[in-house]
Amino acid sequence: MMLAGTGLVGGLLIRQEEKDLRRWLDRLQTDRKALPPLPGLIDLKGVIHAHTNISHDSRGTADEIIRAAQETGLQFLMTTDHNNKRIFTEGPQGKHDNLLIIRGAEIVQGGQSLLAVHIKEYIDEWTHRPKTIQEIVDEIKAQGGLAFAAHPHTFKDWDVEGIDGMEIYDMADNVYTQAWKLPWIATKALTLFDDYPDEVLLTLLSRPDPYISQWDLLTQKRRLVGIAGNDAHQRFVLFGKKLDSYQLVFRFVQTHILAPACEEGPLLDALKAGHTYFSFGLLADATGFQFTAGNSGDRAIMGDGIPYSPGLALTAQAPQTGLIRLYQNGKVVDHATAARLDHPVRERGVYRIEVSLSINGVPYPWIISSPIYIV
Repeated sequence: MMLAGTGLVGGLLIRQEEKDLRRWLDRLQTDRKALPPLPGLIDLKGVIHAHTNISHDSRGTADEIIRAAQETGLQFLMTTDHNNKRIFTEGPQGKHDNLLIIRGAEIVQGGQSLLAVHIKEYIDEWTHRPKTIQEIVDEIKAQGGLAFAAHPHTFKDWDVEGIDGMEIYDMADNVYTQAWKLPWIATKALTLFDDYPDEVLLTLLSRPDPYISQWDLLTQKRRLVGIAGNDAHQRFVLFGKKLDSYQLVFRFVQTHILAPACEEGPLLDALKAGHTYFSFGLLADATGFQFTAGNSGDRAIMGDGIPYSPGLALTAQAPQTGLIRLYQNGKVVDHATAARLDHPVRERGVYRIEVSLSINGVPYPWIISSPIYIV
């Protein structure tokens, strides 16, 4: 008996599977309904954590990364080349038509990585002696930058002061923790990648359980913005196929920032405040998602704190129906298969939303919001 995945029969079965996935993804992309924006805010879609050939391990040029960001409909791109002086003389930045580029660096020290967003000058992590993570964060903040813990798989110094947030999802970590799938993905890539690149990559889409749990613990002690890290390099080529092209990696997952304008100052302020969510756009465009808290007088959005009061309610709205889960201090307290969830608040806590979409009965994570802090 011939096993699926081997020989002609297996190849035909795999191709049919990808065709089925394509139909599901097409349906999800077209099912979305536009939501009216929150007053005074724009939902800006972009990518954080991306490398050009200024980094030693990337092959992508500045022109290629800009073009890919524009072609995938991003409004902002935060580049984080591996820390070196060339970033500040050669790295792309500023407005490129409708795309805003904010440059920074990825600083690796002792096996731990920090994203230094919007720093102005090179930070030498080896002046006289290896600097501690705390000292590097202090230098980032002194330059007016934002500091994010990257690669949560190896990050340890969670008590560092001044850190603004963390990668809840990192594409490189996700691949590393699912290395057992790589032979299967390589087989698919060789036979199907030209026609079904998104469907092949979907094999790697999974909820980052340990990093979400870590985040839930940390946000009960301090405010911490959650972002997705694309860790785009455009360096892996197999038989002429760019397996991690900028276009594909940018389509896979995006960080959304709710800001009053797509300008450097307002965007960075909103990111620092945690007015964010991230979504796996490979499934469907999540633009327009909202998570708010309010009563007759006050309103809060993701990242905000709001005092508890009688009548306070939480509302989540998505551009299409999915399984909406409301978490309080890391535990599910409400859920609905719908495009909207309303929840009366009965106690203080750290509340956030996750939305999943189903493909042929299999749930996939779609949206993960930063928290609202009810105090």
